[in-house]
Amino acid sequence: MTITKGKDVVFAVRVPDDLTLRVLYQTDGGRTKEREEVEISTKDIDAVDYGKKTETISFEGLLSNDDPALKSLEKAIDDAEYAEILEINTKTLEAKVGSYMISSFEVTFPDDESATYSFDAKLIGNTSEETLTQVPEGATSI
Repeated sequence: MTITKGKDVVFAVRVPDDLTLRVLYQTDGGRTKEREEVEISTKDIDAVDYGKKTETISFEGLLSNDDPALKSLEKAIDDAEYAEILEINTKTLEAKVGSYMISSFEVTFPDDESATYSFDAKLIGNTSEETLTQVPEGATSI
């Protein structure tokens, strides 16, 4: 049994020509799945059932001037295009892959020493599983 650590999961974006670009200097990331509750009320029962599923991912990190993955994600929100995003386990090389609508992109300048970015994206459809042959190159630490 192995335990997944936060440092083992990175995000990447796939751009045309099947080039996969890892998001650099990632400091945080996560995925959320939710289901709406549908209330059912008849003369015999009151109950709830599963409704629409929503899945979102979010990640953040330090802003880099030379991060092509961030530029690609920002272009997706500017052009109202979907982005293919991969959530990669660097230990197993397994990835969850999905098409996402970038719902927010934020850049902040908190101090004299750094600038940060954050993304939120909503899944369109379902994710699929892929096994990669290698983790895309990128900065693993700050």
